[in-house]
Amino acid sequence: MKPAALGNRTGPTTWYHPHLHGKTALHVYRGLAGMFIIDDEESKTLPSNYGVNDIPLINQDKLFSEDGNLIEKTDIEPFGLMGNTILVNGTYDPYLEVKESQIRFRLLNGSNARAYHFGFDDGRTFQLVANDAGLLESPIELDQMMLSPGERGEIVVSFEPGDETIFRSFKGENGIDQNEFELLKIVASDNLKETKEIPKILTKEQKSEVPTNAKVRTFELTMDSKINGKAMDMNRIDEVVHANTTEIWEITNRGWDHNFHIHDAAFRILDINGELPPIYERGRKDTVFIPSGSTVRIAVQFGENTNPSFPLMYHCHLLLHEDEGMMGQFVIVEPRTEDEVPKNLHNNEHNQHH
Repeated sequence: MKPAALGNRTGPTTWYHPHLHGKTALHVYRGLAGMFIIDDEESKTLPSNYGVNDIPLINQDKLFSEDGNLIEKTDIEPFGLMGNTILVNGTYDPYLEVKESQIRFRLLNGSNARAYHFGFDDGRTFQLVANDAGLLESPIELDQMMLSPGERGEIVVSFEPGDETIFRSFKGENGIDQNEFELLKIVASDNLKETKEIPKILTKEQKSEVPTNAKVRTFELTMDSKINGKAMDMNRIDEVVHANTTEIWEITNRGWDHNFHIHDAAFRILDINGELPPIYERGRKDTVFIPSGSTVRIAVQFGENTNPSFPLMYHCHLLLHEDEGMMGQFVIVEPRTEDEVPKNLHNNEHNQHH
């Protein structure tokens, strides 16, 4: 069987938030999170005039009391708090007037637990141009796409003069996507500036192949917020990975809906329950949704930076589950240096800084 191929490394839209173990959910819910953008020449072939035709949309759900205060009970089982009010870039019921015919939206699901099925109320299509960790080879035409917490996607939407539409989230079939929301009203100017069509080829970077002898690691996610039967321990290294390698990680969810996020690595989804992933999930990613009862196989590409004393993390990005212990630590080392990995990270000055 021909080995699967990994995607490119170009132009990702990513984000940051605190990672204080046991309190991540509360910090992110309070709004301590933001987007940052890595651009290169290939990414700039897309609409790139920030705030004009290149617009971030950070989506977070909140729950407010009758007097307008933020309800901060983030430990609501089984998924965590899911609010009934959606803020986009910190704004309730926002409105956007666009003045160009092609608009690039950088989507971030910054919610603690809620998933969104993004689309437009008039059914218009859009072009997906990037996933979590970089540009796609070519644009993919969609009318809806799902993002679970922590996932990102970049889309390009076409408008005609005077268009009005509502960007919204549609109801799904999983435990974390059971509501519908209007997110953003968009009105196109009567005098739209005509912008050039997006390229048919977004990146020329060559794909790398998954070695036929790639190391396979297995992970089991359970209902008690553990991975492989273990809760997070900041003094324990769970996996040791060689630099500049590609591994296959097989993740089985035997609990509630979960997703899986890896720090300082990118991956391509090989299959979900033995089938190809949805077309919008075939790019380069760092987070994948894993419904209850499913198994996902991913080809993970690790970089060259090594430090046997500086652990990185993999975890569920439903933040209640992470806070409850659904997280593990790994280090990246040069081959044949595994003996340099500390047996115990207690009092290691690095272990608080992921």
